[in-house]
Amino acid sequence: MTSNDKPQGSARLGIWSNIGVWAAFGAAFGVVAGILLDNIGLGVSLGAALGVAAGVVVIARANDRSKS
Repeated sequence: MTSNDKPQGSARLGIWSNIGVWAAFGAAFGVVAGILLDNIGLGVSLGAALGVAAGVVVIARANDRSKS
């Protein structure tokens, strides 16, 4: 059995914590891409932006499935 209830005292960050995780993974991917492309700043900024965009899409699709 599963429950959607959060544990007592847990942070209630909701979607913002998920977006942060996606941005962090995107930035980490951007570092690798930046090293390969010889421009770490561009890689990190584009990676974080793409991570947030991908996170928003995944979260929106998951929410859409749960409502139907």
